[in-house]
Amino acid sequence: MDDTPAPISIKRRLITSLVVILAAGFLARGAYRKLAALKKESARSSAGVLAPLVRAETARRADYTETLRGFGRAQPLRQARVVAEVDGVVRELSTLLEVGTAIVASGGTNSGGDSESELPILVKLDDRDLVDRLERSRADVKAARADLVRLSTVKGALRERLAVADEELAAAERELERITPLVPKTLTRSALDTQRLQVTLRQRSKLTLEAQIKENVEAAKVAEARLVALERTVSLAERQQQRAIIRAPFPGRIEERFVDVGERVRVGDPLFSLVNLSRMQVPVALAAGQYDEVKPGATARVRLPDQTAFLWEGTVARVAPQINAADRTFYAYLVVTGESIATPVPPGAHVVAEVEGRTHSAVVAVPRRAFLGKRIFVAYPAQDGKEGEYEVSERLPTVVRYLSGVALVTNGVEDGDLILVTNLESVAEGSRVRLVIDGAQ
Repeated sequence: MDDTPAPISIKRRLITSLVVILAAGFLARGAYRKLAALKKESARSSAGVLAPLVRAETARRADYTETLRGFGRAQPLRQARVVAEVDGVVRELSTLLEVGTAIVASGGTNSGGDSESELPILVKLDDRDLVDRLERSRADVKAARADLVRLSTVKGALRERLAVADEELAAAERELERITPLVPKTLTRSALDTQRLQVTLRQRSKLTLEAQIKENVEAAKVAEARLVALERTVSLAERQQQRAIIRAPFPGRIEERFVDVGERVRVGDPLFSLVNLSRMQVPVALAAGQYDEVKPGATARVRLPDQTAFLWEGTVARVAPQINAADRTFYAYLVVTGESIATPVPPGAHVVAEVEGRTHSAVVAVPRRAFLGKRIFVAYPAQDGKEGEYEVSERLPTVVRYLSGVALVTNGVEDGDLILVTNLESVAEGSRVRLVIDGAQ
């Protein structure tokens, strides 16, 4: 059998396959180039039809007050741990003496006066011994006053007797003066001696009465001093008896109770603790570079760290006189008043505070994202009047202060200018753009 043609047939098949493969590759490459060209042409056509869309904000020239942010921990301005002022057994506890209970004045408002008579009784101690001591002291005072009255009566009687003795002595002296020239002519010396004895007796009686009056005066002084001491004893006994009845020292909320009925307490033992939530102090740590920007009286807002809304408002009461060298911060002490809100600042809570700082007059607050380096871009309606399109103008504004979110500009931006804030890399002087202005396209 003749097999000579076989090699030629195999070669033909190989050549044919190679030609087909090369033709398919050339066709695929041409198709890819054609599709790419169509895509670029479509993109150019689209770009030519619609200008890029950017966001813009309207410039407003006004006074701008800086806001300083810091962190602090709320502290009550009024907090007290009430202790026993006398020894005794707890006889009665008020139902109000439970943790969290609001203690208000008898008028029913938490902002009422601090007069003890307006605040409720929370603890009563057994005061029977104190009452007995008070009654004994009052009885001693009553006796001392009666003794003073008796001494005053005696003194009056002695003065009356002294007046009589003065008259009798004067009469005896006049009689002695009258009869002295009559001796020995008319009267005997015995009569003269008798009269002289009468004068001497009257003088002695007067001296005795004067001594008695002096003793009476001294006794009255001693009695008055004793009365004063006894009255002080009564006052002390009254205070001791009053101290067995313990009222809330001011409106607030019960923080903790330490005693129960029947317990014996001594002077200094704690009974309960009370905190007033109507006025809280918040020491806020601020950066040292802001020290000269915070002034007493500046307004502030406070919120909890995990909240976005500021719940409480207050003012800067005072500023610390020194800066902490370790972390380069200083404290501004805020006073937050919570009487008019439902939820007071919880004591001990860590809070975020915004404090009013320096005010800059007649500036434009330009967002920091509007800057490309030191430049900004401002849009104005296109000169050809094409609806919806704006032309871009490049500006180099004068910045007086850079803040965390904005830059304060004095020159280079006019009130009402449309400042671009997005897609800044895609615009330049004279570019065409479409705008989303302050949230509306």
